[in-house]
Amino acid sequence: MAPPRRVYPRDRAYFFLQLALLPFCPVRRRAAAQSQPADEAQLPLQIKSAWGNPPVLARWKNASSPGAPCTWTFGCNTAGRVTNLTLGSAGVAGPFPDAVGGFSALTYLDVSNNSISGAFPTALYRCASLRYLDLSENNFTSELPADIGRLGENLTTLLLCGNGFNGTIPASLGALTRLRTLCLAENPFLAGELPMKQLEVLSLSNNMLNGSIPAGVWRLSKLQELYLYSNNFSGDVVFNDFAAMSLMYIDLSENYKLTGAITEVFGTLKNLTVLFLSSNNFSGEIPVSIGQLPSLLLLMLDNNRFTGTLPPDLGKNSVLRIVDADYNELTGTIPEGLCSRGQFKYLTAKGNQLNGSIPAGLANCTTLKTLALDDNNLSGDVPEGLCARGQLRYLTANGNQLNGSIPAGLANCPTLQVLYLDNNNLSGDVPEALWTAPQLLVLSLQNNQLTGSLPATFSSNLRRLLIGNNQFSGSLCS
Repeated sequence: MAPPRRVYPRDRAYFFLQLALLPFCPVRRRAAAQSQPADEAQLPLQIKSAWGNPPVLARWKNASSPGAPCTWTFGCNTAGRVTNLTLGSAGVAGPFPDAVGGFSALTYLDVSNNSISGAFPTALYRCASLRYLDLSENNFTSELPADIGRLGENLTTLLLCGNGFNGTIPASLGALTRLRTLCLAENPFLAGELPMKQLEVLSLSNNMLNGSIPAGVWRLSKLQELYLYSNNFSGDVVFNDFAAMSLMYIDLSENYKLTGAITEVFGTLKNLTVLFLSSNNFSGEIPVSIGQLPSLLLLMLDNNRFTGTLPPDLGKNSVLRIVDADYNELTGTIPEGLCSRGQFKYLTAKGNQLNGSIPAGLANCTTLKTLALDDNNLSGDVPEGLCARGQLRYLTANGNQLNGSIPAGLANCPTLQVLYLDNNNLSGDVPEALWTAPQLLVLSLQNNQLTGSLPATFSSNLRRLLIGNNQFSGSLCS
């Protein structure tokens, strides 16, 4: 059972960006009993009219009322000037109102997740104090303007994810010298270099970028998060003048045509917590040094052509939680220390050539929730302690050479929902409690040498029961 591939709102990169930016979101402050400057007084009503007087803006009525608009959806400074406008997920639609550009003191603008359309709003060039701009998840189209660098020297965050922008990435973005976070995910960009040297977060996922990954990406010395998944990048990942030593999150997955070996450079990233390399065409051995990374939490290697063994030190030096190595050409044994730090939850390594036994370190892992080892060459017993603390939910090990009996600990596991042990050499009686375990939804034990009598009744919650080709006595109730 693979981990969820899209657990984040439309774009996992966007989700992580939002989390990373929470500490920087300014608090709206209202200037009570402060009159609105005359040059801004009518702007809110112009904005409301441009958007067709939507219900969410019903309070925007009388610009001369006390405290308006600072008592509406705006944040103001002590001089009564608008500094903050937050209308994320407000249900507004239509072209972006030019009147927004009249707020000369605006520092924070969030109109994400609406149905705003048209070209990029160049009216915002007049907002020279703007620091945070979120236009993501709307219906903007056309190319980004070549002079987008006119957004101003104060801009630190630019979120344009989930729109219909196309063309090239404008070189003038390099003029935004304080820009730290840029999200261009889910736009049909075609080409373009990265002119920003000071970026800390870069998301270009879900576009149509092709060719090699730009070498300049790896020279962004302050880069901490890199999202390039779901593009058409191809070829070897080449590191020339590598400087991105601060990287914590790398996602190159679902490009399908990235090739070559994973170099030792990844093993030098001491801050790396998440590495997504899934669904490419990488080959060669996984560097041993990746298993020694002190901060690694999540390692996704599935659907490639990796050979050799899983790094033997995986889990010994970090609070590792998830490893997915499905459908590679891996050999050797499962690392013993995956759960050394006591927080490991998920191992799936289906469709490889792993051998040896299920390690004792996993058998006593009290946090383990998913173990999927189908179609390998594993042998030995199914360990007794796999559900020692009642956390295991999913165990599948079809198509191996496991022998011995099914442990009673599995039958008494209060959390186990899915158990697949088909096509092994298991023998002996099935623990009686397993037939009636109330939480079990799927039980599949086909093609073994199991014996004993079938029960008169099974759990009423069972959705799937497959027990053919064994040596049971009795018959299933109709």
